[in-house]
Amino acid sequence: MSNASLLLLLAVVLPPRTLDVLGPVVEECTVETRYGSVGPLALRRSTEGADVWIQPYSGLPSRTDPRATLLAAKMLGARRVLNWDAGVAVNPLLRRGQPAVVIDYIDFTRHQPQTFFESEGIRSVKQDPPVCTQMTTALFDTIDIAGGGVYLGVDGPRRETVAEARMFRQWGVDMIGQNIVPEITLAAELELCYAGLVTMEHLSADQQDGPRQGALRAGLESVVRALPSFVQALTEPVTCGCGDRLNAARRRGLLAEDWWK
Repeated sequence: MSNASLLLLLAVVLPPRTLDVLGPVVEECTVETRYGSVGPLALRRSTEGADVWIQPYSGLPSRTDPRATLLAAKMLGARRVLNWDAGVAVNPLLRRGQPAVVIDYIDFTRHQPQTFFESEGIRSVKQDPPVCTQMTTALFDTIDIAGGGVYLGVDGPRRETVAEARMFRQWGVDMIGQNIVPEITLAAELELCYAGLVTMEHLSADQQDGPRQGALRAGLESVVRALPSFVQALTEPVTCGCGDRLNAARRRGLLAEDWWK
């Protein structure tokens, strides 16, 4: 029986066997949800006994319904979701290959499902704080070179224009990606702890990309080295308020405890 409290959504490309740092694969499964099947998911177990579910993830328009992904996490008993994305650096202080922790976000998606509550009568779900404070703190504590910033979620696969990049910077955007939104709002509806980590794969269209010289690989390796410490940090009890977002709706009788089943 797994005690995994964490699901890692992996939207970066890593060499084979890289995730062996989290331990060997001890189980694989596919989860059937009312929004479609999710998987295969792999369960890795470290020598310290820390379990983590891993799912390769893609921001393509044909990807699994994000509601299915988050619901599968809930059905597996995971309490926390870390989404590791490859993104575009809008803030000129972010370098290619640098990891950055999502501290807030703007939803610029147009075609992705945005809610589980199409007909349940729920008017709003709290988005403050926008990410799990406990998970975000653990990311900053374990990834020494990580910056932080505002994430702009887009549908893709089209890249931003020069004019859009300048506009996004005026909005206060630091990075652009295709995998963390709308998952971040869906996680809030399921009362899951959620955090986003972005490795800068490109610079925005109004910046010179410059020589690559292994910067992306070095940045990915820095995160991989930190993952075991991050997973171990999350063996501590949940102390944030992410699991208390829907209590008002329950008190009003609008939502049952097991509505997601």
